[in-house]
Amino acid sequence: MLKPHKNPRIRELSFQALLNTPIKDLDLRPEGVLRECLIQLRHELKNRHISFFPHFYLGEEPWGCIDRTGSIEIPFYLANKFLKRIAEKYYIAYSKEEMMMILRHETGHAINYAYKLWIRDDWKKVFGKIKKRYHEFYNYDPLSKDYVRYLHYVGHPHYAQKHPDEDFSETFAVWLDPLSKWKWNYRKWKGALTKLQYVDRLFKRDKIAARRPLKVRYEEVNNYQNIETTVAEYFEIERKIDPRVKEYTEDLRSIFSEKKLSRRKTIRADLFIQHYGKYLEEELVTWIARADRRDVKRYLRTLQTLCALHNLQLHPDEAPEKLVELVIVATYHVLKRLRIVS
Repeated sequence: MLKPHKNPRIRELSFQALLNTPIKDLDLRPEGVLRECLIQLRHELKNRHISFFPHFYLGEEPWGCIDRTGSIEIPFYLANKFLKRIAEKYYIAYSKEEMMMILRHETGHAINYAYKLWIRDDWKKVFGKIKKRYHEFYNYDPLSKDYVRYLHYVGHPHYAQKHPDEDFSETFAVWLDPLSKWKWNYRKWKGALTKLQYVDRLFKRDKIAARRPLKVRYEEVNNYQNIETTVAEYFEIERKIDPRVKEYTEDLRSIFSEKKLSRRKTIRADLFIQHYGKYLEEELVTWIARADRRDVKRYLRTLQTLCALHNLQLHPDEAPEKLVELVIVATYHVLKRLRIVS
């Protein structure tokens, strides 16, 4: 990986070289903030008597634990400060706190799979059956106190209600977070507290993860070494500003809010779009016959970037209606790009 140089000219040339390098040719490993996060995660697991540490690898995106494995994919652009700065400027930004929250959640999945917790009768009694159908779009009760809220504040509204697998991972993340104060914060949430107490008993008293699991399957999907586009192409740095950006911005402002409310009351619109990116992509490609998947991805990325630039937000309880509005607006603009509508 290219390193900074004291000479400004050489530093600029190095930056240009980075932009024109195919992503698959970059020598990436966790550095800077990401490395700090992984070290912190290891300490948190050790303090909770958990000997297993997931296999992390750098992939295209998004974040995620590969189903039924101990492998977790992290977006490649978080590997070091250079790529992270480019991503923050042209795509999406993550604070260290947000990265830690996502890492704890995904680690919950990996530990569930590594120790096959989901097959336990007591696990099923608390969280349900993991074979329940997994839906990208899900109904939820915004007033429910049977579920914790964690990634709820990072663009995943009421995420624990999505599926038993997510319910466990969200509960595990709250329990693992040394700053969560879960015993106090969830003292009046009977259902959620019961789940947290179960996780606490499982790992703290029973020490279910004190020993390393016997058999763990590892797998890498979408490793960054398979991305043939250059850094500049990936982040679309070479493209001129689209004259339609003003129109996109106006529509986004009509959907989301610019009010600076407390973080506990709103979620970032750019993270919301990223979370539902696959769903939006499939909807647009399915309903618009001539739509090119690559163009749709670029368009959604543009929306993400604009939301981040204008600090657009939404209330978690508005998520379903905002998603519908977003699909309608996105459909219109993609059709317009194809000159199907004027």
